[in-house]
Amino acid sequence: MDLISVAEAARRLSVSDVAAYAMVRAGRLTNQALTGPAQLSADEVARLAHRRRAEALRRTDVTALAAEVDGLLNPLSAAGTPGVQSYVLPRGADALKLLPTDAFAVFGRDVLTAAAARSRLRAERACPTCFAHASARVHVTPEPRDEAAYRVLLGEPCAADRARWSAEAAAGRAEMARLRSAEAAARGEAAKARAADSFRAAQRNAETAAQRLRSAARAYAAADPSVALQASAQGRGGAGCGCTRDRYVCAGHIAMFNTSDRSQARR
Repeated sequence: MDLISVAEAARRLSVSDVAAYAMVRAGRLTNQALTGPAQLSADEVARLAHRRRAEALRRTDVTALAAEVDGLLNPLSAAGTPGVQSYVLPRGADALKLLPTDAFAVFGRDVLTAAAARSRLRAERACPTCFAHASARVHVTPEPRDEAAYRVLLGEPCAADRARWSAEAAAGRAEMARLRSAEAAARGEAAKARAADSFRAAQRNAETAAQRLRSAARAYAAADPSVALQASAQGRGGAGCGCTRDRYVCAGHIAMFNTSDRSQARR
């Protein structure tokens, strides 16, 4: 089991250390350490992060949430407007504390941090989307996606971002094709196994029926010697003489029953 500290879990969940400890106390995360500092399962943290994001997505529209976040990170200033009292609002990283909890659950702290530093990164000729992607990979938080909401927060992605998303989409399609092929092969193997089982069952039934036919033929021949040859031949499956179910064609059977018509011979 991969264990991480509470501080690391807080980074992956995009919450404060205090909030992460509160999750441990509430039982939402399990302390795996018997002694010493708390240790948490990385898989459990990932599941909780996924669940928090899914719950937030059910409550809000992602693009609308991105627009709200952008307005908080980059507020319009009323300074210099006659008759309007201006307020100094936090900007950039200082504005992160104003963001709703759902924003951190949906986008992750690294994307929001890049969005807060968007102007500075652009001024330094850096790509905010690439910056968010690299940070998210390091801190195991949600990575920026090829969606309108992330363009609202980070601006237009660069060519490297588009190439990466294209490669990821192609890899996803290839993986889906592989899974579909594996599923089809598994279904084929299952159908083959069912057909083989059905054949073996039918074969066993046929062998049992053949044994019963031979036993009945012997009993019939013992009870009525006049049909002994016929019963014996039928018990052997026709004995290879060429006679069919309806007609006798071999000289031996015709001579025995004085007819080639099997239904007449039975009467």
